[in-house]
Amino acid sequence: TLIIEPPVYLAAMLDEFRIAGGRIVVREMPDRAAIQALPEKLVFNCTGLGAKALFDDEELTPIKGQLTILLPQPEVEYAVLVGDLYMFPRSDGIVLGGTHEEGVWSLDPNLESKQQILAGHKAFFDSFRRC
Repeated sequence: TLIIEPPVYLAAMLDEFRIAGGRIVVREMPDRAAIQALPEKLVFNCTGLGAKALFDDEELTPIKGQLTILLPQPEVEYAVLVGDLYMFPRSDGIVLGGTHEEGVWSLDPNLESKQQILAGHKAFFDSFRRC
């Protein structure tokens, strides 16, 4: 499995984009007409869940995933994929995940999901002690 570190990869992509003459403009787009009125030849749609309202997309449904980030541990050089749980080491921390909640619009952290993720990973690693 190819694993990237998003902060490193995205920063490099932005650097390359700017070196090639691209520029980033952040602005509010209240409707499609505002997008069509832009003078730019190319526009990247980064509206995420906002696309539902902007483009009247009644089929767009969020799927919320919960991540828990542990402190970096350089000695952890492996990933874990077991059931719905996953763990990916990065230089800025260890990413633990394994949840998906269809139809949940809230951006607030789900502390119950965090505890389930931590408990699931603990159970996985504790199982090695019995071998």
